[in-house]
Amino acid sequence: MLTSIQVVAQAGWEKEWLHRLADGRTNGKNNFYGTLSDMNAPITLGLPMGWIAIGLIEKNNTRTEEGLKWLAAQLVNGGATLVIKAAVNRPRPAVSDPTLIALEDARIHSFPSGHTSSAFALATSVSLDHPQWYVIAPAYLYASLVAYSRCYLGVHYPSDVLAGAALGTASAWITHRGAEWIRNSSHKKKNQPKLAYIY
Repeated sequence: MLTSIQVVAQAGWEKEWLHRLADGRTNGKNNFYGTLSDMNAPITLGLPMGWIAIGLIEKNNTRTEEGLKWLAAQLVNGGATLVIKAAVNRPRPAVSDPTLIALEDARIHSFPSGHTSSAFALATSVSLDHPQWYVIAPAYLYASLVAYSRCYLGVHYPSDVLAGAALGTASAWITHRGAEWIRNSSHKKKNQPKLAYIY
């Protein structure tokens, strides 16, 4: 296990930008971004599980399979995020710079942003299965607002959320392609001609 390796350099502009965000905080924005950040886990886990439940109730196999893929993407992304966090071991911004006030008590390592990676994993999963602009636009708007909220709250550097966005997107894409491969493989096996045996 790697310890204290700075894969992404803590550039001065990142700290400066975080201080600018902190200087522009208001009660209204604090409540909005705080609530958005707090609701991320219920949304990124609740939507896939709700989609699965609806699919089972309606006996809609396509919907159920989509929900399972979205949930699998969250599990893949969550595991990858935790491994990278432990390997990189990057301190939170407020730990590295005590003059920066964080609005959330975040204890796990900073790089990459888990909130951001899970939000982008969900946005990508949903968009791959429903590639219409009216699905893609709000999905990625939501994910982008979650990413911004993590910087606004002072718990992540910009590079943390950029890495989280890339990781979440990749996790969803890999899960989606893997599910397609499994489905196509099982479909080919079902359609293989059966050999006739003469005794």
